[in-house]
This record gives sequence, structure tokens and C-alpha cells, in this order.
Amino acid sequence: MFYKAKNQKGVPIDADVHTLLELANSESDPVFRHKLLLRARDINPDDLAVHRALLMLGKLHEIKPKDVDFSKIKCFLIDVFENPGKYNEEEIKIKAVEMLHDPQLKLCLELASDSDVFMREYLEDLFQDYIRIFLAGDSSKVPSLFGLRPRHSIGRYLARPMANIIRNMMSCPYYSLEEQRLSSGQFYRACYRFLSGEIKWLHEALGNEILRHIS
Repeated sequence: MFYKAKNQKGVPIDADVHTLLELANSESDPVFRHKLLLRARDINPDDLAVHRALLMLGKLHEIKPKDVDFSKIKCFLIDVFENPGKYNEEEIKIKAVEMLHDPQLKLCLELASDSDVFMREYLEDLFQDYIRIFLAGDSSKVPSLFGLRPRHSIGRYLARPMANIIRNMMSCPYYSLEEQRLSSGQFYRACYRFLSGEIKWLHEALGNEILRHIS
């Protein structure tokens, strides 16, 4: 038996949570992925892995065909820290608060055995997505030759936007001091991980005073 989606893909109602999660993780269509995750949630409303997958999916399933709307991508929340001039104060507040206080995130934290560990891992994964898609994936930031980008020097090209994001997180007026340190520290760690430790350019862009606060 199947639920029929518009694209004729069927959600198997006899599948267990593990199977549905595997199907969702391998699914490229965000609409169908969302349907699979909702079915898994129906089976087990307290499954942390299901709720985390829904959290990271964000509103991607709401994107209409041929509609370019980056705001539906969960990690695009970080754009408010990279490009605050694009937003008014209310928009900055909404996006900053959503990053750390999304109701779906709150639910995940309640289900997690260690909420602090969950929060740090969630932020690092979110930041990794943003770095990969919107920093490293942006040809205006990282030049390419015949479609190839110089991996060995990518840290030099990304140092300035990465540093700007860290600074803006550290001074976000809608975060407590602890939240400023948490977000900026995890973003720094995401940069370190993405750049495989080649962060000398980022250190130069940040300066010693900021480094002392996030280390």
C-alpha cells in the first residue's frame, strides 16, 4: 500500500522508521523527502534522527519548480551574518533567532540525551553546508580556471567572508554572550574542518583578539 505523491512516487506505509530514513537520505526531491520523513515521524514521534532530518531540511520542500528562493534552504540563515546590509533589523532578528531557537531545534534538544552536544553538532553541520554551497560554491568568491578551483588556496579567498561572519556572530545583539561565543566558535570550527586546518589566512583576517575569544 502506498500514499501517492503528485510525482507518482509512493511512500510505503509498511516500511519502518529506519527504512524511511534511508530512503529520505538518498532522495533528491525535497518534497518527497519531506513526505518520507513525515511518515517516519508518524510511526515514531520521538525519533531524534527523524526530527533532526526535518530540522536540516528546513523549508526546502516548499520551493516551487523553477523558483530560485535561497531562503528556503536551511543553511541560508547564515547569509544574514555574511551580508547584513541586505536585510532590515527585523529580518536580521528573525533569522538570527531562528538559527538558535527554531521550534524544530527545540524539539530535537528535548529529545537528545546531551543537548549541548546536539547543538554544537547541528551548528557545525549547518555551517558546513553554508560554506560548501554559498562560500566555496560562489565563483565570485573563489575564482576558477576551466571550472576547476584551486583547493590549496581556497582558504585565502574565503578568509574575508568567513571572518566577517564570525565577527557578526560575536556582536549579534539578539544573542546572549554565551550564544555569541557558541555560534562564532562553531563557525570557526566548521571553517577549520572545511579547510582541513589550512586557516592561516583566516587567522590573519580575524586578528589575535578575536582568536582569543573563539579558541
